[in-house]
Amino acid sequence: MNVDAYKNRLIEFALHLNKPFDSVISSNNFHNNVCEFLDENYQVYLSASTDEQKNIRKIIKEHNRNDIVEGDPLSGPLSSILWQYSSRARRQLETSGNDIWLIRGLVAISILDGIHYRPDDEIQLARLFVVAEEKGLNPRPVFQLISELSSNEPTELGEISTSRLIATTPNTAHQTVDEFNKWFDVDKENE
Repeated sequence: MNVDAYKNRLIEFALHLNKPFDSVISSNNFHNNVCEFLDENYQVYLSASTDEQKNIRKIIKEHNRNDIVEGDPLSGPLSSILWQYSSRARRQLETSGNDIWLIRGLVAISILDGIHYRPDDEIQLARLFVVAEEKGLNPRPVFQLISELSSNEPTELGEISTSRLIATTPNTAHQTVDEFNKWFDVDKENE
């Protein structure tokens, strides 16, 4: 698939999210189609030029819906599907140990470029890094590669760029995951 076809497909997915789904099954099927597309075409983003990568990230920002609320007949915005995809990649990495899932998860975060809630991105990146190490992989070069392909522009006032976030994650990943796990354990105790 070439970059133009990739961008057009992303736009089609985003526009489809503007219409209600007739059932949970059709919503799940759509979500699975997006994941399959990302599985099969992540390398398009990796091999795209810097301008093409920027345009891919721009598509997500321009076509992202912020007016969808829980319980609506509309599926979540494309940014949510991409973020869920990065979570799926982490789970696949946990079970398979295959570094392709590390790459796919990082590509999804790079494409999102800070649209999703930034602290969630930080935790997701840290968890990807720690899981990769637990599986005997060396994730540092992959994080460095994806950081070089990611945006250098801060996503919000006072935030660092996605490129810098990905590049610095290896330095803080274990601490971030430990803090996340402590917070999660406290939350379990309060149930």
